[in-house]
Amino acid sequence: MNKMLPLLLLSIFSLYSCDEVLIEENRRIEVEGRLITPGNEPVSGIQILTAGVFERRLTSNTDKILGAGRSASDGTFNYISLDTYSHELMFAVNPVEYGEDQNYASMYFYDPSGDHSTQYDLGNLELAKRMEFRLNIANTSQSEDTLRYSVDYRRPIRHFLFDTGSFIEDGNRPGNFIFIREYLPDSEPLSLTFSTLEGSDFIFSYSIGEAPVEEITIPVSNQNDSYDFEY
Repeated sequence: MNKMLPLLLLSIFSLYSCDEVLIEENRRIEVEGRLITPGNEPVSGIQILTAGVFERRLTSNTDKILGAGRSASDGTFNYISLDTYSHELMFAVNPVEYGEDQNYASMYFYDPSGDHSTQYDLGNLELAKRMEFRLNIANTSQSEDTLRYSVDYRRPIRHFLFDTGSFIEDGNRPGNFIFIREYLPDSEPLSLTFSTLEGSDFIFSYSIGEAPVEEITIPVSNQNDSYDFEY
């Protein structure tokens, strides 16, 4: 018999065992809260679920789901979840991995402790609307200079970490996304779309040739969902 085969089977079994969510049979968790817009209007019909996760990551593996609820007409939600002793605990509001409501952002709450609470009150959660913001760039002056630019915008996903009895926004997962690119003099007009949050700011920083960097801040709203930059 090939001596490597038992080791291979053991490795596969170990990986499977690590992925399997083990249920704490005699424990139940009550999850409650209320979803509102930044304008204090209730948000109804949004899915909230509890899952056992490793490394604070949720996947579409439904074996990890421990409980689920949905926000009522007044924005409140309340449901009973199972508990796990093998994984970290996560509460996902409008999760991307499970066909979220495309109109709203997603929020993830993590409790990495081994001793989970029997009740989690997430409180009033401001669930901002998700928006598509478009940036258009064109060289209309036939300039021979290269445009160097960066964008800084708020992603429609927020992460929170359970610490000393409450959830605090996770500073190790920055909420904004930044990237830097170049636009060459002979480039065709460019159109970029970013998924961001209504009520946030879209920051466009740029320099043309050797000129100093300048910055433009564009408030994102239904009336202001695009910006044309021409030079």
